[in-house]
Parts: sequence; C-alpha cells; structure tokens
Amino acid sequence: MKVLIANTLYFPDEVGGAEVATRLLAEGLVKAGVEVCVVCATGVGEDRSEEINGAKVYRLRSSNLYWPHAPGEHSRVAKLIWHAIDVRNTAMSRKLADIIRREKPDVVNTANLSCLSVDAWRVASNAGVPIVHTIHDYYLLCPTATMLTGGKPCPSQCGVCSLYAKPKQIASAQVNAAVGVSGFVLQKHVESGFFSRAAKTTVINNCFTPTRDSTGEQHSRPTGNAPLRLGMLGRVLPEKGIELLLEQLLADRTLDWTLAVGGSGDPDYVEDIKAKYADPRVNFLGRVDPPDFLSKIDILVVPSVWNEPFGLVVLEAYSHGVPVVGSSLGGIPEIIEPRSNLLFDVASPETLIGKIHEASAMLDDPSVHDRLRQHAKKFSLDAMINAYVELYEEMVCVEERKPSLATGREAN
Repeated sequence: MKVLIANTLYFPDEVGGAEVATRLLAEGLVKAGVEVCVVCATGVGEDRSEEINGAKVYRLRSSNLYWPHAPGEHSRVAKLIWHAIDVRNTAMSRKLADIIRREKPDVVNTANLSCLSVDAWRVASNAGVPIVHTIHDYYLLCPTATMLTGGKPCPSQCGVCSLYAKPKQIASAQVNAAVGVSGFVLQKHVESGFFSRAAKTTVINNCFTPTRDSTGEQHSRPTGNAPLRLGMLGRVLPEKGIELLLEQLLADRTLDWTLAVGGSGDPDYVEDIKAKYADPRVNFLGRVDPPDFLSKIDILVVPSVWNEPFGLVVLEAYSHGVPVVGSSLGGIPEIIEPRSNLLFDVASPETLIGKIHEASAMLDDPSVHDRLRQHAKKFSLDAMINAYVELYEEMVCVEERKPSLATGREAN
C-alpha cells in the first residue's frame, strides 16, 4: 500500500502538535511496511523533494499573497484575499495533481490544508483515490483555527466564520473518511455540516512517544516545608490559560506553591504577563527540555481556556508519572486519567485550586506514578498506526467496490 499524506508543514518545520503527529504517522507507517510520500508547503526556495526517515517529502513553494508562518502583520484586506485564494488555490492543486499522477497512491490522507488548499480533495477525488482527512484543529471552521472570541471559546460559528467555512464545508463532501484526534473536535465539524457524504467518521487519538525511558523516575510529595512544585508546559499564549492559573494561585491562601512555566511565546505578551503577575514564586524558563522539566515538578497544570483539540502535553506528563490537573474544555477530558479525574471547570475557575489539592493528595500514594505511566501507554504509536492502516484498507476496499468512475478523469 502507498499513502500520500498532505499537511501544511512537515519536519523539521514543526510549530505544534499537528506537525509532530503527522511526522509520527508517516514514520510509523514506513516502519509498518507502508510506502509513504508527504506533500507539504514551504515559504522559501523552489519546489523540491527529499527523503526523510524512509518517506519521500515534496516541499511545494506556497503560491499566495504571503507565507503565513513568516513574522509580520498583514492588513485585513490582505488576509481576506489570502483566505479566498486558499479555498481553491489552483496553482497548488496543479502541483498536487502532478504528484498524485506520478506517485499513484492508494489513499490520500489530508490533515491541515492551509497553504495547500482544500482543493486537494477535488484533485484526489478526480484521480479516483479515496480520501481520509484527519482533523487536528478548527482551521476548516475558523480563519484563526482556534474558535476563540474575546478570550473565550465560541459555542458555535459566528456569521463571519460561517461564510468563511461554507466553501470548505461543500468541498468536504468529497472526503471518504473523517478522523478526529478527539471525539470533541470531530463532533464540532460534523455538527457544522462537514463530511456529509463520508462513509465513515471515527476517532483516532494522537500518540505520544517518550524520548527516553522514565520508568525508573521517582516522584514524591514534598516533605517538611517544601512548597508544591507546579508546572505549566507549552507555548505561552492567552488561550493556554496562563492568566487564569496565575490569578487563581495568587488569590489563594491555602497552598504553598511554586510555578515553573516552560515554553516560549510572543515576547511582548510574555513580558506583559511577567509584569502583571510579578511574584518570586513564578519562574518563566523559556524553552525547556520536556523530560528534564517534568522531572522537576510535582503536578502539571493544563488550564486551557479554549477547546483544546487533544492536549498532547497531558500524555507527556503521564509518561513521566506526573499527575495532571486539566481544563474541562475540548478534548482534554477524553485523555485525563479516569481514576484521578482531575478536571476543573473553566466557567468556575475557583475549582482549580481544589483540584490541585486533590492532585497533591494523590502524591501520597506511591503507586500513582506507575498508574499514570500505564495510562499514557494506551496512546501508543503502534495503536495509532494500526488504527490508520485498518482505516486505509477499509477505504480502499470501499473504493474498489464502486463502479469504475475514474476512467477518463483528469486529476486537475
């Protein structure tokens, strides 16, 4: 079997969990004996191809007003034009059509299609190749891909987003199978009318692969007068809930704590946060080595104020035996270890402190760390790869049972 994976960015251009998950999928499929080629966009150089860890990677120079991953601001008009072009970017579609003709994949698995264009679905459909689409975020529903307004998650699409999404919604009818990395993100799209003709909609969770064995690591509750070592790991952005966390901690008088913040963000925003919540107990570390960071905290807090599609950092903490107190929004509740159930209500932020107390009490049980590690292992690379291979084979069988409709079609 040969699979063509299309995603906006690919290794080493990784800005978030979607890119990491795409790389792990491609490399895992290769190890499972599947032939893989990857198509991604780039803002520099010419169209080119290379081999990375067994997968052939096509990097296509973006054809639009600007490269959205470069620093700099753009006018509202420029953004509107950019998004209009992105819906059916025929220049990128022609490039993809050529690659599909050359590679002859059995399945096309699309993911984030910004810069590549959802017109990729038309191209693959015209070539008679079954399409699996993996939903990592809200790009299809919202131009910011976050569905946030005024720092709060949008309960549904606003008028502007509905207009923005309509062409994508219509195009999504060409997708044969839709995969959500969580049940929440899948349901959001289905409720908005996406993938109306898909033969299957299903959830395949992202996986986590530890960079080192943490089995021997020991975590224990601080003794004596030692404060509780809290941590927050990831990009420092408003939607990640750093301000909610700091406001609750600084207002509380029941906990003795320190907070380490590992990750970078917009320098101006980070400096504003440091000034607004100045406190010697809070330490902004910038970019960190996650395993090293997790070995030095007692509890990880994931206080997202947006509907996080998945929340890979939760599994990363569990793999090191670290309890997680998480937001009740988005896909996070689906991966929180069920016995601990350490979820706080974002609508009632004062519940956060109570959950931190519960997590602190958990540290008295020496078996809890192994229990959390075992939970993380349920989200293994093998489990993810097996689920995708099974889905690909199912879609190929469905396509083979159809009358031959692709005869005489032109991929572009």
